[in-house]
Amino acid sequence: MKKFLVIATAVFIFGVSFISELVTNKITLSDDSYFTKVVNEDFYIVKNGKWEKLELVGVNLDGGKPGSFPSENNVSQEEFLSWIKQIYDVGANCIKVSNLMSENFYNALNQFNEDKENPIYIVQGIYFDETNLKDGYDAQSNKLESLFKTNIKLIVDSIHGNPLNIDRPDILQNYKTDISNYVIGYTLGIEFAKHDIIYSEIMNSKNSYEGKYLYADEKSSSFESYLASIGDYLADYEIKTYKKQRLIGFIGSPYEIVSNTEKQEKNSVDSNDTKNKKLKEYIDPENIKIKRKFKSGIFAAYNVYPSYSELKEYKDDISLYFKKIEQHHTMPVIINEFGIPSSRSGGDFNKKGSINETQQGEALVEVYKAIKSSKCDGSFIFQFQDSWHNSSWNTKNNKILDRAPYWSDAQTYSQQFGLITFEPGRKKDIIYPDNSIKEWSQEDKLTESDAYSLSVKSDEKYLYLMIKFSKNIDLKKEDIFIDLDVTPKSGSKKSNQYNLKFENPVDFILKINDKKDAEVLVHEYYNNFNFYQSKKENMKRPDLINQTKNMDKFSKIYIETRPKMYIEARNGFAQKQIYESGKLVHGNGNPNSKDFNSVSDFYVGEKSIEVRIPWGLLNFMDPSTKQIQNDFYVLFETRPLFIDNIKVGLSIKNEDDTISRLNSGIYDLNGWAIPKYHERIKESYYIVQKELTKK
Repeated sequence: MKKFLVIATAVFIFGVSFISELVTNKITLSDDSYFTKVVNEDFYIVKNGKWEKLELVGVNLDGGKPGSFPSENNVSQEEFLSWIKQIYDVGANCIKVSNLMSENFYNALNQFNEDKENPIYIVQGIYFDETNLKDGYDAQSNKLESLFKTNIKLIVDSIHGNPLNIDRPDILQNYKTDISNYVIGYTLGIEFAKHDIIYSEIMNSKNSYEGKYLYADEKSSSFESYLASIGDYLADYEIKTYKKQRLIGFIGSPYEIVSNTEKQEKNSVDSNDTKNKKLKEYIDPENIKIKRKFKSGIFAAYNVYPSYSELKEYKDDISLYFKKIEQHHTMPVIINEFGIPSSRSGGDFNKKGSINETQQGEALVEVYKAIKSSKCDGSFIFQFQDSWHNSSWNTKNNKILDRAPYWSDAQTYSQQFGLITFEPGRKKDIIYPDNSIKEWSQEDKLTESDAYSLSVKSDEKYLYLMIKFSKNIDLKKEDIFIDLDVTPKSGSKKSNQYNLKFENPVDFILKINDKKDAEVLVHEYYNNFNFYQSKKENMKRPDLINQTKNMDKFSKIYIETRPKMYIEARNGFAQKQIYESGKLVHGNGNPNSKDFNSVSDFYVGEKSIEVRIPWGLLNFMDPSTKQIQNDFYVLFETRPLFIDNIKVGLSIKNEDDTISRLNSGIYDLNGWAIPKYHERIKESYYIVQKELTKK
């Protein structure tokens, strides 16, 4: 009996070991229709004929660069090759793209991977065009479903090197390179807005979905069933056409998932309880399931941006936040996008306003570690390169959106998420506020006296000002005032507040009292922020408007970084948040300096002061075509106005209150058709690289 038990035990242990080996598939399978798969809550990939566990460490990449939108496909194969190498070198094993890229990208990826034992992979996004949603269409309508499926076919065909997709003859690309061996999986759609989901739920009856490869049971919402059907279509098309299958990811609603988890913990109520349940307004990928014949698997993907209103103020524990998302699921979870901008206007990511490149890198590492500790299966930094074409909610009304790629707006935080940046001008022409003024020439002087001179230059991002003194500067004894006349429609020829007089109606005053006390002030009539704060009231009673075109009042410049908004996770409202965007930061803006601070606005040297002012801070809508904001009190909206020049003057107030004046000179603006720029790797890149490549 004892002998029998020993043998039986040995057989049992061997069987368990064999089954375990088979489940994780370290034994090579003969089925080559897939090379990535899900086992429990983990990803596996075939390496050297065996299945190995895979954690995705990635970076998002798009096809944008200065002078064009990503859809214009103007990035060359050589540029993509360089970017892919930099992503690989930062420590990533995967690139995430949100939609079909140009053929140059896929050719570059194939070229880069040809000699790599450990290639860099991609997660291929399949975009849902939300343009039609803004026109009132239901996401589940026949028209939009057809467009979605057409895009699925186009992308699947393209990664397999099949250029003949007759459904999209408008795609003027030639996808002949089969890079499917590097495509780990797909993500379907976008992070749908809450109101679009609600509208779709209202327009469609609740139905479960039963497909060939995927299904959604009775716990799912109508929208989740719809996504399951789209995923089933994707799997079926690729299997039928190419005899291949790969991972499929569904983008969920992170804040609602966490909030719902919190409610369950407090109330011990099943979130899928359909009794008295309100209309579901979010997407939960957990309600989408696979059938056994789909051997690769599905995963949940989330876009999480650690802003104060949505995340940091909510718990001040980022790792706990990601753990709640991961623990909600029985499938793998990836953080599809997480990003922090490096910008003088940091949006809702920093209560103090600006975020420099060092702070950006440190914050990205902090979030990456939190995601890793939460046992999520991967994450993708958003994004590799800065994006001149982007606009943010708090600046989009102040610019010409069609012209956005042609200049860099330091006021728009959404342009600054990259690990590399596109600096304006050629390398030899670049101007930094630092301890050197070698880049300034005699031709740049606008006005001068024996004691002072004022020089002006500009490029695709800033207006630069340089004051040169004949003696050492002492800001304890001297206050500096630079005045700018930008718009011909308004302005003041004096400022009683500072006891200043000007030759022209001035719109902006740059004031430097000290290294820690410097700011740009705006003429109250040209104060865009205050105009929009009171626009509704002024439209109701325009007779009560007390701003006049030549009023003697200059105000601080503010920007809204967070609107008043309801935060479900906090079960309450977060109040509107603003900060003084006109406040100037002193520091060394030269990246070659050990004291480099990327958000520096001005630098005080021994006998010189250099200042760079973002075009957006001076109410330019498009400096490339020399267009500024028109008179919004007449038009009651922001419209462009062409100008040819601006006038710049200098006043220096001495400790005895006497004023030395350099009369204003005319600076002729230089527009451009094609922006000049050069690439620079940010400090954040090296900080992230140190974390991702450490053993």
